[in-house]
Amino acid sequence: MNNTAETIGFIGVGLMGHGIAKNLLAAGYPVYVLAHRNRAPVEDLLSKGAKEVKTLADMARNTTVIHICAPGSPEVEAVVAKLLPDLRPDTVIIDCSTSDPNSTTRLA
Repeated sequence: MNNTAETIGFIGVGLMGHGIAKNLLAAGYPVYVLAHRNRAPVEDLLSKGAKEVKTLADMARNTTVIHICAPGSPEVEAVVAKLLPDLRPDTVIIDCSTSDPNSTTRLA
């Protein structure tokens, strides 16, 4: 088990996000996932020890590192806007999406 105090959140557990989250679970990190329209990857991660949150607010309150694997900048911007009110201090957001660098700079 990893001895870090970090808790990892995943928003977007499709092809890329599922693999990353699975590897983090295997390394012993606590991982939270947000429900996805395709339940198969969520169910797989839950069977490996992930926990599911139902809302972005719950994700923000329960994690210190949040990965976002979304289609692009508009989706990432929408997700970040909903996370902001509930983010814990010093939370790190990692955008794994194909995003516009200008959008990423504005979000930072």
